[in-house]
Amino acid sequence: MSTELKIAYFYPKLLNLYGDNGNVEILVARAKRRGFSVQVIHVDHSVKLDSHLMKSVNLVFMGGGPDSGQKLVYDDLKNVKGSVIQEYIENNGVGLYICGAYQLLGNYYKAADGSIIEGLEIFDLYTESFGNQKPRCIGNTVATLSTYITEDPLFKNISDLGDKIVGFENHGGRTYLKNKFEGLAKVEMGHGNNSEDKIEGILHKNSIGTYFHGPFLARNPHIADYLIAKALQLDRLSKLTDHLIRAAHTASLKLKQ
Repeated sequence: MSTELKIAYFYPKLLNLYGDNGNVEILVARAKRRGFSVQVIHVDHSVKLDSHLMKSVNLVFMGGGPDSGQKLVYDDLKNVKGSVIQEYIENNGVGLYICGAYQLLGNYYKAADGSIIEGLEIFDLYTESFGNQKPRCIGNTVATLSTYITEDPLFKNISDLGDKIVGFENHGGRTYLKNKFEGLAKVEMGHGNNSEDKIEGILHKNSIGTYFHGPFLARNPHIADYLIAKALQLDRLSKLTDHLIRAAHTASLKLKQ
């Protein structure tokens, strides 16, 4: 059991769309308020990533980015750091991957012109952009968490906010999971992965992939605490005075798309 939350924040300058860095700020703040020490390691092209470094990390975060940002990180992620990230995830490392990062961890991204960008093939999914044939998936979102999370004794111990998550999405690519993978949540309002099957995000071992921006954790403190507890290998967390963030979550449940 660790009392230090050590976060590896990948490509913070290039993958920070819609305030995704706020997710790291929320994790840091909630951990420190409980008396835990926190270290955030910014992992960019200049950082030599290896298994030794990743074994000292107990939470990974990677955000979304515009096409230009994703192109700038692609070679480094795919050809340099990919195998280390895969080892971390498959060894039950805790992580949150938003939008573009979520897509890059899949099998491939097919652009509207038919070109293929190969992913890391960690999540068994693919993403396809239909260009002008289909509209972007944009708007406020509400979804019901998978029972994989809500029936987890840890989640029951740390959360009294119920089984809903809220956020904001804006993505042109549509993502499709293979059958063996569990979705993060069932869409109640919004588009989710593809605006077709009502699935939002993905769960794989201790990793979460999602299209929810916002930033996601700023309106979903129960997910932030779930990630912190898993990262620190704790079975419960002390309660925080959380009036503002809980009010943001509750208010978001009432928003229109």
